[in-house]
Amino acid sequence: MDHCLLCVCVVSLPDHLCRDDILLGDDGGFVNKFTVNSDDFGLKQAKSKKKSQNQILDSKNFKSVKRKLHNDWVMKIRYISALNCFGSCSLDSVHSLVLESLKRLEDNLPVREFSMPRGANTFCYCVKANVIVTGGEDKVLRLWHPNISTKPVGKLVGHMFSITEIVTNEKDQLVISLSSAKVFRVWDIQTLSLLQVFHDSQGGPGDMQIYSMIYDANHGMLITGSSVIDMYPLTRMIQDTKQIPHTHEREINVMLYNKYFHQVLTICSESIIKVWELETGLQIYQILDPHGFNVELTSAAIDESGFLFATGAYNGTVKIWDFGSGQEMKVLPEGKDWKEEEHWLKRLIFLKAQGKQQHLVLALERNGRIKMIQGKEDDIYLVVIWELPDIIPVLQDKNHIVHLKTFTKDRPMALPFPDVKLIVEKNFPQHVNNTAVSREVNCIDLLQVEGYNLIAAGTLNGAIILWNFVTPTVKEVYRPEDCFTVDPDLDPKRFRINDIVFLFRTPECARRSSQDSICSSSQCDSSKGPQSSKGSKQSVHDSEVKDATMGEQQPVSKRYPGDAKLTDAQPPLLATAHEDGHLRLWTMEGRLLKDMLPFTKHSAISLTSLYVDSCARILLTANVEGHVILSSIGSFLDPPHDEKKFKQLLAWRAHSLEIIQVIYVEEKQVVLTASIDGSVRLWHAQNGHYCGYFGQQRFFEISQTSDFILPCDVNEYPIEIKEESKYTEKKQKYEYPLVFDRQRWRKMSSMSLLFKRISPKAFEVEHDFKFFESLSSPKLRRHALEGFMTENKEAGIIFGSLPIYKVPSPTSLRFLPLIGSDVQRESSDGIPGKKKGGHVQHERTQRRRSLRKHLVPQINLASSFFPAIAK
Repeated sequence: MDHCLLCVCVVSLPDHLCRDDILLGDDGGFVNKFTVNSDDFGLKQAKSKKKSQNQILDSKNFKSVKRKLHNDWVMKIRYISALNCFGSCSLDSVHSLVLESLKRLEDNLPVREFSMPRGANTFCYCVKANVIVTGGEDKVLRLWHPNISTKPVGKLVGHMFSITEIVTNEKDQLVISLSSAKVFRVWDIQTLSLLQVFHDSQGGPGDMQIYSMIYDANHGMLITGSSVIDMYPLTRMIQDTKQIPHTHEREINVMLYNKYFHQVLTICSESIIKVWELETGLQIYQILDPHGFNVELTSAAIDESGFLFATGAYNGTVKIWDFGSGQEMKVLPEGKDWKEEEHWLKRLIFLKAQGKQQHLVLALERNGRIKMIQGKEDDIYLVVIWELPDIIPVLQDKNHIVHLKTFTKDRPMALPFPDVKLIVEKNFPQHVNNTAVSREVNCIDLLQVEGYNLIAAGTLNGAIILWNFVTPTVKEVYRPEDCFTVDPDLDPKRFRINDIVFLFRTPECARRSSQDSICSSSQCDSSKGPQSSKGSKQSVHDSEVKDATMGEQQPVSKRYPGDAKLTDAQPPLLATAHEDGHLRLWTMEGRLLKDMLPFTKHSAISLTSLYVDSCARILLTANVEGHVILSSIGSFLDPPHDEKKFKQLLAWRAHSLEIIQVIYVEEKQVVLTASIDGSVRLWHAQNGHYCGYFGQQRFFEISQTSDFILPCDVNEYPIEIKEESKYTEKKQKYEYPLVFDRQRWRKMSSMSLLFKRISPKAFEVEHDFKFFESLSSPKLRRHALEGFMTENKEAGIIFGSLPIYKVPSPTSLRFLPLIGSDVQRESSDGIPGKKKGGHVQHERTQRRRSLRKHLVPQINLASSFFPAIAK
């Protein structure tokens, strides 16, 4: 070659399978093309296939062309198959980048040139964005359209040193650039924003210079080559930015999901409403100060149709909005005589209205009052039309069931609940309320289906109250002991119920195939679970988890025939999340079915939120430390409510702080979590993998679950709770084909074995033992050895399964030499005595004395092999 070669690339054309082109760039600005055919190699089949063939190729035999395209060194050359052309860059400021077809190397026609100050050290092409990214000595990344060479379409500024390498991540639309100071920068092609900066900390800037860099899209790895090869898991590092994910600037108060619009509504303590698209994560719109300046929103609800949503504030005001446009429709103004925070709204639930354009909302205030708010078609103001009486003082007097008197007022429309009045005795004692004990209702849930019209309430002192408007009665389902006493040494919030939900499955849901459930996919397809993620979690044996044994789920279609009516459904259950970290499941009569601590790294963590899917097959639990526990309850709901059928499947940490709301989106099989850290995050329900957070710059990719990433404030892997093997519980019994026959032993003479003059050498096996000849098939006792311990898990997986036997010790033999180290040492010391005749007799005398010394009854190894000999 006339010039020194600097770069090379191979052109493999699909139309020419037997021909390849090799492009070379040199220090003279030339681009050389060598054409290599399969005939040029002339490889012959070797006699031995294992032998490799080496062949020196002569470049004079190849077809070659070259053309001078640059006035300086050719720094990089690539072939871009998507554009059907090659590109070469140089330090030349005029002919910095040339982009042309291979035919231009064989003629002198003009070529497409891109000019930039001080030239270009490297370049790359992004297929999806259809841009060429260049970088050089001026420390600026330029984005070019392949057909526009006059001006770049964008610039990325941030490097402090010259740019040496550029690669692209096609999947995530990222550009990774490397400077001479070994500083990596990750850029977003779509938004032209910097996502991450990291550096190689090995050595100084001049040490271990990085010469090449590639991105492995299959494994999500950035690979660099210097004096060593380094691999960076770039897919995870992109999400591990120093900035904590945040959806709002303040903590989240409310999160709702609209299943008809496939959108998520979030409200922060700064009273900003934001609506997001679930599949992409894009923000649709936002509403600032919806209830007025500096009025905090505390609750919200979406109606059954998905077209309306209601918001409630700390001052008791309620507004109804159009979900699609965000326009205000109706308002419940603040009362003139209301005290501050007296009517703080904790929960809103839309009710089914009988007439059109009529809106009914059930509201729970912080003082424990439950009200119904009505909105009429021709009135922009909402009004309170119904309120439940205070039942707690009546139930405090050991009245577990109180009957209700129902009556109907003259109303223009029927209400979901009748007007009720407590039926109590006239001499009912009036208790003096203990102000130190909080008894207010903290959470409620509603169940309105055919045959059931229920309101369940959980209080601050741990009581569960059930309003049944069909019976009509109000009942105290559960009350903890000492809930009305004050102990200064104990936490006053220890009995508090933080959330309560009904567990009810209609026959229509029961007839659905169990394969549609997330439970089936997470149990049957283990390749999609966290166990198959790239080192993504630790598996935990289910026997270590309290009350979390797994069971087989029977097909639900057999339990509910096709003509079953809705009234044939099983009675509903109640699930409560407690401040003491316990998850409890109850019947309507107050019988405790399940009391458990959801599995997390640390037990007894206060639970904050519960969520059950529409068919009551999945139960999500969240706690104050940011953990999410996914459980399968489909089989548990069927009588007799076996505890073993309540199966915890997955647990992962979603936030570093308290989770205030968790939602399971059934059609996408994803989990939404909202925390006081100000972020709303998206997770795959099958394996606990992180998808992203609302407010990030890139779109969500919900369908792709191969990459395992974590947010920067979480360093715990998802934990899959596995089923305990059913076979380890069975007691193993062993049958042995041969047993010792004592009668056969007596017929044989073994005394000659005991008094041999010459001791056996070390590790020498005697072949005239009669013990094995005395073995025979068992006749009467087929279980001669009975194991009393089937398994020892502490000993390990192999030796822990071996049985331990009780073997009766036989009578010790008399006059049996001890097989010990002394005899072996003396035996080994006698070996060199054969060479020197003068010492042979002396060695034999010592051997006899040693033998005589050991002819005393004592415990030795032979007692384990020889039975007692009759005298």
